[in-house]
Amino acid sequence: MIIGLNLPNYGSLGYRDAIVAIAQTAEALGYASLWTNDHVLIPTSRPEPFGNVLESLTTLSYLAASTSRIQLGTGILVLPQRDPVLVAKQAATISHLSGGRLAMAVGVGYIKEEYCYLRADFSNRGHLADEYISAMRELFESDTPEFHGPHINYSDVLFSPRPSPRIPILVGGDSPAALKRAATLGDGWYGLWQSPDQVRTAIARINAIGRKSQFEVSLRVLTRVGGPIPDSDSETTLQGDVDAIVQKIQRYSDAGVDRIVIELVSSELDDFLRQLNRFAYEITPRITRTSD
Repeated sequence: MIIGLNLPNYGSLGYRDAIVAIAQTAEALGYASLWTNDHVLIPTSRPEPFGNVLESLTTLSYLAASTSRIQLGTGILVLPQRDPVLVAKQAATISHLSGGRLAMAVGVGYIKEEYCYLRADFSNRGHLADEYISAMRELFESDTPEFHGPHINYSDVLFSPRPSPRIPILVGGDSPAALKRAATLGDGWYGLWQSPDQVRTAIARINAIGRKSQFEVSLRVLTRVGGPIPDSDSETTLQGDVDAIVQKIQRYSDAGVDRIVIELVSSELDDFLRQLNRFAYEITPRITRTSD
């Protein structure tokens, strides 16, 4: 099992010194990857926890200079809210500056007001995501990129530097459309807050559609080491003592998860780092297969 970390680039820990300390500690402890969250403009009716949030891609660019080995990822970038050609250039730049460490998980989001503020089409976001992923792949991978779609058109263009190694694109979401998108367009699926049984069902649906031979299943999971998570579902979280967490991770592994991205529940930096250390020293060594 590969272990990644959801970076709290939002809320009480969404400030420079905290994210640098977390990123550098995670790298030193051997975590495989670090994933940012994405919101841009949140309505006042939905203030928590994203009233304060650092932008996803620029945060990764900053952390690329603050780290040297850990993989950096968007988890999840709301792709239809953005210009995909600009996102492709930003992603290729981060990949180049980080020495090829970028991965991307993309999705369609859920806040209609945010789409309106960004002049994006909420009702058509699924179709836009399909087109945007394809348009970005063409720029990333073609010697002579050319793309003609309902919304994105380009030909006779230069796109350099192209990312090397290639940037894996995982697709988030658990709707039938999202799972189809993951199977047909993605290098993997990036699930959120699912139980082992829900993961097994999602993977079965992806397999039934047909997926690439090299396909990664990642899952972001709310995590609290050494205590409970208030008002949470124990089936969709990692919480409690070390033994309970290890057993739950094994259930996720048995269900087909390749990478767990822990989302530590903490609003204080010292407590966050304490949990980060405990997980690395007490849990990771007991997991059946580790990778970095």
